[in-house]
Amino acid sequence: MVVLPVMGQKEWSLEDCIRFAVENNLELKQSVYETQVAEQNYRQSKWYMTPSIGASSSAGYSIGKTVVEGELVSDKYFYSDYSIGATINLFSGFSIQNQISYYKFKKAAAENSNIDAIDNLAFQVMNSFYDVIYYEELLKIVTEQKELSVVNLKKTEVMVNTGLKATADLLEVNSNFEMDELICIQTKNKLESSWINLRRALNLNPDSTIYLKRNNNVVFKSDVESDDASKVFNEYSIWSPQLGYYENNQKASKKYLSMQKAGFFPSLSASASLGSYFYPTDINSDFSYQINTNQSKYVGLSLNIPIFRRNTNITNVKLAKLQYESAKTKLDQVRQDLYFTIVTNINDLKASEAEFAQARKQLDADTLAYRAAEKKYDQGMINVVDFYTVKNRMSSTCAQVLRSELTAEIKRRIIEFYRGNRFWEK
Repeated sequence: MVVLPVMGQKEWSLEDCIRFAVENNLELKQSVYETQVAEQNYRQSKWYMTPSIGASSSAGYSIGKTVVEGELVSDKYFYSDYSIGATINLFSGFSIQNQISYYKFKKAAAENSNIDAIDNLAFQVMNSFYDVIYYEELLKIVTEQKELSVVNLKKTEVMVNTGLKATADLLEVNSNFEMDELICIQTKNKLESSWINLRRALNLNPDSTIYLKRNNNVVFKSDVESDDASKVFNEYSIWSPQLGYYENNQKASKKYLSMQKAGFFPSLSASASLGSYFYPTDINSDFSYQINTNQSKYVGLSLNIPIFRRNTNITNVKLAKLQYESAKTKLDQVRQDLYFTIVTNINDLKASEAEFAQARKQLDADTLAYRAAEKKYDQGMINVVDFYTVKNRMSSTCAQVLRSELTAEIKRRIIEFYRGNRFWEK
């Protein structure tokens, strides 16, 4: 396992985090290797159009008996032979051409898969980044609420000692303080978990310390009121690596079907060879003379006609057709899922922006209500339960404002991504 330490006090924006992850994430490196494998397969397939050339040679001693002038005598002699030949496929039902196209589409699919892996990693980092931002801001909110509880606890203790409040009120205030303390602990734990997820996506050492910087001045060109799911989908479909992956897989499966159909066609190949041998004799044992004299040349054609292959060709074609239909169905399914994903994100953006606007108004009202309730509580006009009902409502609204604001920011980035803005590349 390789994890990277980080030094220095630099603040990391979302774009910085994504770019760092793209350069160092281990799963993404594995995707790059798969792309390189597909590239090599495609390159190799084009070599199948060239002839196959080979050379061979053998040598040895022969020891045994032979008849010389009517007499059986023992003899031993050295011999050697040499040959070079070439074979080229002239026709095989266009199998090689379809194979080249098949690997071409598989290569394109692998490239799309690699880009899609980058996009998925970018979204993973973005979600982890905003999780950290959310829990850091939420921790500030719940800490402020705990500090308010501390102030109220001290005031209530004074009021109890002076007889202005009952002991039961002090117990209730202390219970709410302990609850605020528990919420702070839970929020800290969730914050640490979100940090772990972010460091993992970045391939950082778990002990590394980085500081996140949220860009509050991001300008988005999309207008949520004018965003149309069909329009956004059509824009994304033009360059989508996700759709490109399945489209190229469908094209590859179609070429694979053509490759299997080639099994029904005869194949024709041409071959040629040049050979010679050396065999010492009493008449002439000169090596170069024998090599030139004993030359043999061959040129020929070979025709192979398939007649019966135990139903293999028929089965392979049927399986290839099923694979092609499956690829078509998968592409349609991905298109449908992607369209509804875009619809959902646009709807979520509209909802979160509306919720954010209303939550801001609600927070203003809850803040005023809390200040009024605080004065009434100090004057003994409301009980502690009513007071903390108002306080907890204000705390909940603060969290809702933060949640809807960050959700809207995430959804804007997602919609802009679908419209072609790979924001981390700028």
